[in-house]
Amino acid sequence: MNRLVVKTHRPWTTWVLLALGVVVLVSAGWSLLEYGRYRGGFDHIQAAQDYRELAQKKRALEDQLVELRERNAVLERTVQVERKATEDVKISLRALQAEILDLNEELAFYRGIVSPQDASRGLRLQSFKLTPVASDGSYRYKLVLTQVLKNDRVVYGAVKLQLEGTQGGRPRTLALADVTEKPVKELKYRFKYFQDMEGEFKLPQGFQLKRVAVKVLPRGKSKDAIEKTFEWKTEE
Repeated sequence: MNRLVVKTHRPWTTWVLLALGVVVLVSAGWSLLEYGRYRGGFDHIQAAQDYRELAQKKRALEDQLVELRERNAVLERTVQVERKATEDVKISLRALQAEILDLNEELAFYRGIVSPQDASRGLRLQSFKLTPVASDGSYRYKLVLTQVLKNDRVVYGAVKLQLEGTQGGRPRTLALADVTEKPVKELKYRFKYFQDMEGEFKLPQGFQLKRVAVKVLPRGKSKDAIEKTFEWKTEE
């Protein structure tokens, strides 16, 4: 005769037991991990403290970096200002030097009129300047004629310029009329105390200027003529 056996079905018991087993395994694993760290010299609390200290140092270094960048920006602006000030001083210095040079020349000019070294000569070629104005052989000239103040008469005459140099390896002399757009044979002068005479000329291609001969020819007084030669060195 068969017997009927009745058993209570509790499926949740199995899941509870599995969960407890997993918790036990995880706890055991974590314990083994901590034990391994301990045996290896790892201190979790010390590590956390080290991390906080490193984070503080990082923030301090970042703050210092920001401060240094700001200081660098200030220094760069200061250098720019100082550089600009230095350039301004240099420009002012050059301007003052040029002004002093002009004043010295003007002073020498008037000294030559008021108390010349050789007052007996009367008419004098005070100065002659030649300045390049372009790389195509164009020049600007300026000469100043003077007469001592005690000579109260008006003087008349002409000035001739001769340009001496070489062209094609041979010596050549050019008159002012050869190098001016409107041919000028001579420069006329008429003054009592002083007169500036200036203009421009252009040398022909291939002509190498060596010197300029200036001849001052008073009208009717050939014995009082003045002739001076000014050397010119071509810059390489």
